[in-house]
Amino acid sequence: MPTLLHLNGPSGVGKSTLARAYADARPGTLVCDIDDLRSWVSGWEDDFVGTGEAVRQTALALMTAYLRTGRDVVLPQLIVTPAQVERFEAAAADAGASYVAAVLDVDPDVLLERLHARPVTPVTAVVSRIIEERGGDPLVLEGRQQLLDLAPQKGWTVVDTTDRDAALAALGRLARPLA
Repeated sequence: MPTLLHLNGPSGVGKSTLARAYADARPGTLVCDIDDLRSWVSGWEDDFVGTGEAVRQTALALMTAYLRTGRDVVLPQLIVTPAQVERFEAAAADAGASYVAAVLDVDPDVLLERLHARPVTPVTAVVSRIIEERGGDPLVLEGRQQLLDLAPQKGWTVVDTTDRDAALAALGRLARPLA
C-alpha cells in the first residue's frame, strides 16, 4: 500500500531537507513541496496565502494521482488547522494509500538558529518576510507549540530532527522501512 508521509513542523525545522533525503533513499517517491509549487504561479510573492490555497488544491490532485500508481509521496508542509489536514488524509484514502503524519521538532534555540541560517531562495525570502511581518521569532515558537499540542490529539508522532540520520530512521519506521 502506498503511503502519504506528511512532514509537519515549523519553518526552519528541516521539513524540505528531510523530505528530499527520505525520497532519495526510496527511488520513485514523489516530494510534493507546496511552497515550491507556489513559486511557479505568477504574482505568488504578493499573494502568498491565496496562491498557497490554490496550489494546495492542485497538490492534492497531484498526490492522489501519484499515490494511485502505487508509489509513495512525501509532503513537507506546515499545517496547523485540523480541517486542512483532513483534506490530505482524505486524498490518501481516496487513492487507497495510508496517511502517516510526523511533527518534526527540535529545541527552540536550534530551530531559530536553523531558520535564520537557511539559504536565501525566492521562497525562503518571502516566508522570512511574512514571519517578520506577523511577529518574528515568537510567532515561529508559538506555531511550534501549537503543533506539539495538536500532535497527541491527532495521533501524530513527534520526531526530533536534532540528528538528521536518527530522524530519517524514525521516519522510515513510521512509513515504509527500506527493504
